[in-house]
Amino acid sequence: MPQATYQGVLRFEDIEIEVAILEDGQRVITQSGFMVGLGRTRPPKGRPYYKSGTNLPAFLKVQNLEPFIVEDLVTAAHQIEFRTKSGAKAFGYTPEFLPEVCRAFARAQHAGVLKAAQHKIANRAKTIAEQLERSFTMRLIHEATNYQECREKQTQRNPCRYEE
Repeated sequence: MPQATYQGVLRFEDIEIEVAILEDGQRVITQSGFMVGLGRTRPPKGRPYYKSGTNLPAFLKVQNLEPFIVEDLVTAAHQIEFRTKSGAKAFGYTPEFLPEVCRAFARAQHAGVLKAAQHKIANRAKTIAEQLERSFTMRLIHEATNYQECREKQTQRNPCRYEE
C-alpha cells in the first residue's frame, strides 16, 4: 500500500479539501477531505466512507442524480487505498473525481431536479468548480502539499526523492 509523502489542503474560499501525493507519484484527494469539502461530514448510518473498490459515495447514487452521472465520473470514482504520512490507513480519489462531481451537480442544478438537501452540496460544488476553472487541479495539489517547492529545488540540486 503506497504511503503519502506530501500532504496538504486545497482551499476554495471557506472550503478545505485534504490532498496527498503518494510515494509512487500518484496524486489523491482524500476521501474524508472530499466528503467534508462537499458538506458531507459523516457517513450515512450503516455505510462507512472507507470501503475500498470502485463505488460512488451514497449521496451520488440517488435517483434524481442518476441521469447526470456520466461514465467519466464513475471511472474517476475508483478509490485509492494508501497510508497517510503518520501511517494511518486512508482512501482517496484521483484528482479528476472532484471536477466530475462538480459537473454532475451543475447539470442537475441546471435541470432543476435537486432536492432541498442537495442544494448545499451543489453550492459548494459550484464554488469549487469556479476555482478549478481558474486553476489546474494538479498545480493546486502541488501547492497545498509544498510538492512544487520540492520540484523547484530538484531542478537546482536534485534533493527530493520522488519525481513526476
